[in-house]
Amino acid sequence: MDTTNTLPRMSVCMPALNEEKTLRAAVEDLRSQLSPRLSWLEIIIVNDGSTDSTPLCAQELAKEFAGIKVIHHQRRIGVGSCYRDALAVAEGDYYTWFPADHENAAVELVHCLQYLRPDVVVTSHHKGCDPRMLRRKVVSAIYTRLLNSLFGFKVTYYNGLTIFPLRVLRSFELVSDGFVFQAEAMIRALRSGCRLIELQAPLKERTWGKSKAFTLSSLVHAGGDALRIIRSMHARRMR
Repeated sequence: MDTTNTLPRMSVCMPALNEEKTLRAAVEDLRSQLSPRLSWLEIIIVNDGSTDSTPLCAQELAKEFAGIKVIHHQRRIGVGSCYRDALAVAEGDYYTWFPADHENAAVELVHCLQYLRPDVVVTSHHKGCDPRMLRRKVVSAIYTRLLNSLFGFKVTYYNGLTIFPLRVLRSFELVSDGFVFQAEAMIRALRSGCRLIELQAPLKERTWGKSKAFTLSSLVHAGGDALRIIRSMHARRMR
């Protein structure tokens, strides 16, 4: 955590697509775990074109709790777009995301707080018995190895709950609309000179619904995003 006497201020992006059954639990988990350990907590719920009662639930939570903002997308445009839109209005010193499906537990972020610094990126990856389906585990391993090969890093896991200094993250021109958003942010941060700290945490199983990260369409979209990131970084070097 910062060496000053004040506790950090944090903004949390919460992308939500048809998560009416888990949104409240995710928000309450974040608030109970983080609020006592921060000087200020902001949760930015981004409804990504949900067709269930997620928009209504988000608005009710914003009325019930202080420090909650809600952004509505009229149609689904991707979790990366949610991440960027929330980043544009975030007011904390640090920025992270937390899935509205509540697959992760907020305590993962608690373990990261002590390592926060203005030039450090802190992320969590999962240990022990992984309850995810085999196909997802295999795809995730290939994805991680590919990114490490392309960009020359030795990152264990790119899609964990990752906390960035807000100032650092806003200095990048993020382009990913889909699930590559977290990897893009991490790669850009590491290339800018930030130090990475990786922590281990157990994966919490979903209690409802299915993950949207490993559908065929999302994987195709991820491939397109990866190419856009490479082109964007190459263009930046050529300037």
